[in-house]
Amino acid sequence: MRTVRDLAPTRRDTLRLGAGSLLGGIVGEGLWPAGARAAGRSNPRGTARFAIVVEAAGAVSHVDTFDFKEDAGTQADFEVREVSNGLYIPYRLFPKLSGLMHKVAIVRTFKSHEVVHFRGEYYTRAGRPLNPAQAEEIPPVGTVVAAELDGQRRESDTFPTFVTCNLGNLALPSGFYHPRFSGLDIDAGGGAASVAASGRALDLLEERFRLLGELERAVGREFGGRGPAISAFRSFQEEAYHVLGDPRWPDALAMGNDEKERYGDNDVGRGCLLARNLVMADAGTRYVHVKHGGWDHHKRIYDHAARSNHYKHCNDLDRALSNLLLDLEAAPSPRDPSKTLLDETIIAVPTEFGRVPGALNLVGGRHHYNQVYIGLFAGGGVQGGRVIGRTDAAGEHALETGWKYSMQPKTENIVASVYSSLGIDWRKEITNTPSKRTYRLVDPLGATEPCVDDEIEELFV
Repeated sequence: MRTVRDLAPTRRDTLRLGAGSLLGGIVGEGLWPAGARAAGRSNPRGTARFAIVVEAAGAVSHVDTFDFKEDAGTQADFEVREVSNGLYIPYRLFPKLSGLMHKVAIVRTFKSHEVVHFRGEYYTRAGRPLNPAQAEEIPPVGTVVAAELDGQRRESDTFPTFVTCNLGNLALPSGFYHPRFSGLDIDAGGGAASVAASGRALDLLEERFRLLGELERAVGREFGGRGPAISAFRSFQEEAYHVLGDPRWPDALAMGNDEKERYGDNDVGRGCLLARNLVMADAGTRYVHVKHGGWDHHKRIYDHAARSNHYKHCNDLDRALSNLLLDLEAAPSPRDPSKTLLDETIIAVPTEFGRVPGALNLVGGRHHYNQVYIGLFAGGGVQGGRVIGRTDAAGEHALETGWKYSMQPKTENIVASVYSSLGIDWRKEITNTPSKRTYRLVDPLGATEPCVDDEIEELFV
């Protein structure tokens, strides 16, 4: 008498088939492939294979960091130094990055549609202001990257294309895209033990997964079409199974004490270390979003005794970002021996908006300010050592936007620049969304005023 085991493929066959084959039965449940058309002429650069976005959530004070202005709020212990011609940085806050600014480009004249955190963080992750009428179907930038680069995935790519770190339940769903393009959020402080399988545990996992697949095929006709919730659940099952069986996965999540000490044993340190490991693994992950929260210093911004203060956050970012740059630069590309992994990885450090320049408020902090703020960029074709845009002496208004347009750049232009570096047509339109509203990868219709739907060319040339 034949059993289910006799009908099912072997363990080796299951691993060989990969997630793509097993997903074939549910691809039709989501909006994929999507109806798309070109909305205009864009010429993506394709200078990067990977993107790492380190979100400084809570809003960095631009006048105390990379658009330094001496004012009534400036602290005497900043140790401000000129690190290059006309570029002054508080050395006390960024001792390591001060010596690496020839690898980093600064844009000083960003302007935000938003001035509150929830909407500002959404704007940073979705690449467009929050629109409640469409929010349910709007994907994060990483999901768009995963969908656009899906055709480049190799048989050996088991890692998810889109990975986030530290977002937790604030991670955005995949919107109108299929759930398999969602981001996998990782708590980098949790270690690898809970997300890897080996030995007998792996044998048992493979056997159960094989039987589950055969059972689903046997009863599939009776159940008919499955809803999107079941489709999403099955998609994550597939992805988790193949990641758990890949020996590269626990290696990517492994963080030795020495490395954590070097990067910083904190959210941004562990997040940047994880991003480095995922890029070095070259196992399918192409877009990593790391949240570095806690920059919202409305009070006691420079109080060393405060649990969260400007010194600590700047020092944490300094250590994590500088070591990420150095490690990727020291690693040769596995595909092009003439390049390093930094050459193939664009790194962007966006924030929601800036903070009020001038004197500190009555509780020793700085409130929100959205007329100008900063962003940092490196790698992936970015020309380091550049300072793009100029603000007035107080850091309140843009005097020169720094690019070929008179309108100040916005978050949309950060997104367009990342898309361009990855070879994605940022002017593409998706036409068959559930609401029937056309989705533009970069939307020129901002919340409070239009924006230019273009990359920041001056970062690259």
